[in-house]
Amino acid sequence: MINIKEMSREFNEVEQYLMTIAPSIVSMKDVEDGEHITVDGVLIFEDVKEDSGEVVEIMSIITPEKQVYSCQSATFKRSINDISNIMKGKPFTVIKTSGKTKANRDYINCVLDVDSLA
Repeated sequence: MINIKEMSREFNEVEQYLMTIAPSIVSMKDVEDGEHITVDGVLIFEDVKEDSGEVVEIMSIITPEKQVYSCQSATFKRSINDISNIMKGKPFTVIKTSGKTKANRDYINCVLDVDSLA
């Protein structure tokens, strides 16, 4: 079951489908580092697993071409929210990055593509 928590803008029914349950969603962990992603909207939802009742918070990003990327990464979600707040509703592009923590755990992140704004 899907519970939508936040939306950066109003999404129509097709966009909501694409951003929550469509099989075409690309997991951000499968995206190559250095990939540029134009953010046309962000949606945060809870995915409740029917068998266990486990709740997972997921962020989906939709591009102007209706490609959707999603992740559970707290680091990535924080970065998108921070950039989005600074950009105050203006369109922006991020560059996906990743690395390892001091504890040797993988993480994903993103940075603002400042070249796309020049």
